Amino acid sequence: MKVDYCFMKRLPSVLVFTIVLLTACTTVNELPVEPPSKPLAVASDIASPEAPLRPTDPEVMNHVFAAEVLGSEGDYSAAAAEYLEAALISADPEIAKRAARVAVSAGEWQMVALASDRWAMLDSSSLEAREMAAGSRLREGDYAGAEYQLARILDLTSSDLAHGWQVVTALLVPASDQARANKVLENLSQQFDADNNVDALFARSQFAARMGNLEQAGEFIETAIGLEPGRADLLAWSGRVAINLDKLDMALERYRQAWQAEPQDPQYAMAYAELLKRNNDAATGQAVMAQLPDTPGMRFARIVYALDTDDRESAEKLYAGFSEEAYSDAPDMAFHAAQSAELLDYKRQAIDWYGQVTGEQSLRSVLRRALLLAELGEVGDARNLLVNLRVNADASVRSQSYQIEAQILNEAGDPEEAMRVLGSALLELPADFQLRYARALLAVAQGRLQLAESDLRQLIAEQPQNAVAINALGYTLADMTDRFEEAEQLIHQAYALQPDDPSIIDSMGWIAYRRGRMTEAEKFLREAWDLLRNAEVAAHLGEVLWVNGRQDEARSLWESGLELDSDNRVLRETMQRFGESH
Repeated sequence: MKVDYCFMKRLPSVLVFTIVLLTACTTVNELPVEPPSKPLAVASDIASPEAPLRPTDPEVMNHVFAAEVLGSEGDYSAAAAEYLEAALISADPEIAKRAARVAVSAGEWQMVALASDRWAMLDSSSLEAREMAAGSRLREGDYAGAEYQLARILDLTSSDLAHGWQVVTALLVPASDQARANKVLENLSQQFDADNNVDALFARSQFAARMGNLEQAGEFIETAIGLEPGRADLLAWSGRVAINLDKLDMALERYRQAWQAEPQDPQYAMAYAELLKRNNDAATGQAVMAQLPDTPGMRFARIVYALDTDDRESAEKLYAGFSEEAYSDAPDMAFHAAQSAELLDYKRQAIDWYGQVTGEQSLRSVLRRALLLAELGEVGDARNLLVNLRVNADASVRSQSYQIEAQILNEAGDPEEAMRVLGSALLELPADFQLRYARALLAVAQGRLQLAESDLRQLIAEQPQNAVAINALGYTLADMTDRFEEAEQLIHQAYALQPDDPSIIDSMGWIAYRRGRMTEAEKFLREAWDLLRNAEVAAHLGEVLWVNGRQDEARSLWESGLELDSDNRVLRETMQRFGESH
């Protein structure tokens, strides 16, 4: 768990290629299936109805009135029961709709199934009703009932089967019994001749990928491509599946075909360029991206790509174009030029560009200007910029400006003034979570355990399910005290809330180490390192390896950590304790 006071330190925001597969190409669960067309209800549906219901039957009216009263009192289960009674004796589909949504808010899934079935019966053309009915049936394990509703969804979407099949597969993905869900999908495929429908094959391929059956996903998408060989979305998906199957040559070919089918689509071009870079053909990748429309964002993306392939000369030429091209959106051009200048380490030019930004990126630009001024040693000017930003600003802007000011002061070697700024900010904004969390972390870095613990406990009292605050307190107690039992309870609580968070996994390893459970410590810390290449995790895992007599492995890991963050306090202090300071 990272507690250094660098929580707000950020690299310049760069356009990383955010094609899901390219950022996590070995994780099948990140291959997306589109969600149903509308979200489920929330509790506010009870307190704030979309439109007043006007039941004319006195008995129906009594149930509706009782439901509204119970909902306003927070008794959602009872409200759902009253609404369901109203729905079952009313012919108004709006009442059934409200009943279904209130039941969702209450988590009463049997009531959801009954109410949504009633809604679908009264309004047979409602796709939302069918979706809710199918989803609730699946949740309750009624796969036959779900299959009926899914079939009706495909009937309703016969003019847009691409959407219909996406809805069906999205509803089936979370099913608890995947064997039965697969059987439902097979039955629907036979009923609706899915083997000869490109959109159905595409959706089934995505479903198979989400279920971990990549070979089947590949077979479905290749069949679809055989039916429509020039469709770019099919070709790109085939490429994504191929990467997950470690068939890189095939992936490259499929993305090339997708790009050729739609050369002006940035998604396909950038994905193809990224694969070319992996295949040591960055020059072709740059040529591919050069054919895209010249917008400020795309110019910035090309600069990122050039720098990532160590081609600074091309990056410099592209950067010069910001001053030469007449872009219609001047603020957008200035923002991307500023980001490019930062990447090229032209801090003064970046400050000037950020000063020209207006509109939705103006706040971010002011904060970046302040940080860059501080990096140039002009701390006073940076603080003045932030003070002026706070004039007549809303609470969110003031909070961010205080946090950045404290960061600047701490990094400039004045942690006491940073603490004073955060203290003043909390007097002004006492309920601000980020400010209090920032002060807690700064207190930890200064060794002020009592203040850190007080702030973290206040945050946890206000947000008892906040895993970040719970983990921060647990890790702090494990690291700075011998209150190991209390620390472990907190860390385990955070882990139960967010078991995939690498910082919490790191804390699990650290408390195990502090309590002498070395095998368990190494297991968790290796998992954290695999998820998050972080200098502090490297420090912790290296320490465990060193204590276990594996000094060479520890040194190698620490070197990797230094490459990630050479100034990391925890890593530096850990290495010094074991005589490995640089």
